[in-house]
Amino acid sequence: MSNLFSSSIGKKLLMSISGLFLIIFLIVHLSINLTLLVPDGGETFNVAANFMALPLIKFGLQPF
Repeated sequence: MSNLFSSSIGKKLLMSISGLFLIIFLIVHLSINLTLLVPDGGETFNVAANFMALPLIKFGLQPF
């Protein structure tokens, strides 16, 4: 298993996974910010922003 991440294919796999994470991150943030355009006084945005407070989403924000 350790040979997988030190090989050329393993490094490319790791880079592709991190690229997919970045794309998903950008799409989620774009879609949440686009909810500001819904004319409901910001209620949709508040619901979407509260989704970002889930522990699964928030794990990267913890101080070390």
